[in-house]
Amino acid sequence: MKKIILALLFLNFQLSIFNLAQAQGRFDAHVFAGLNMSQIDGDRSDGYSHPGLRAGVGTSFCLGEELNSPWRMVVELAFSNKGSYVKNVDQSISLSYVEIPILMSYNTMENRLRIAAGIAPAYCVRTKVTTAGAEESGWNYNISAFDWLPLTLSLRYRFTDHLGIEARYQYSALSITKNTGSGTYFLFRTNKGCFNNLVSFSLSYTF
Repeated sequence: MKKIILALLFLNFQLSIFNLAQAQGRFDAHVFAGLNMSQIDGDRSDGYSHPGLRAGVGTSFCLGEELNSPWRMVVELAFSNKGSYVKNVDQSISLSYVEIPILMSYNTMENRLRIAAGIAPAYCVRTKVTTAGAEESGWNYNISAFDWLPLTLSLRYRFTDHLGIEARYQYSALSITKNTGSGTYFLFRTNKGCFNNLVSFSLSYTF
């Protein structure tokens, strides 16, 4: 129930931003869907070996008085699946998040190219760890409910006024595990924390 309530609060926040921008007549809206390729820095494996879905909606609006300003604020509501695969023990870690990316963007080439950077606070709605075919909850491995500070870089190019493609890189600045300060987690390295690390590619449609 708590997860549902938080997801609804995230959605309400997104709609509030969207309505504010719409009222000022200075917004655009977009939808997007694509693929994450992710790993967890701090587990026992490297490589972007965990594929996952990334999809959502967003809006951007001008900063400053000029409607044609190249500087815009981007706010999105997204579902994003992250995780990793540890090959030597056949272990898959799947973490599903609802996130709110908040980005500052600069638009150039007649708004065809958008360069953006910001953060994407996220709430983990589901965890799953599968080891050699046996499935269990990822909460057993001290996964935090929140990924508070994923740093995000984005590059989007629009082929037409509506259709575009985006590449995005994201890295958790804070650990996604609860560090007890002692011992070694079964899943993770000793007391160094764990960090979502991913690249994603998506198609977007701007209204």
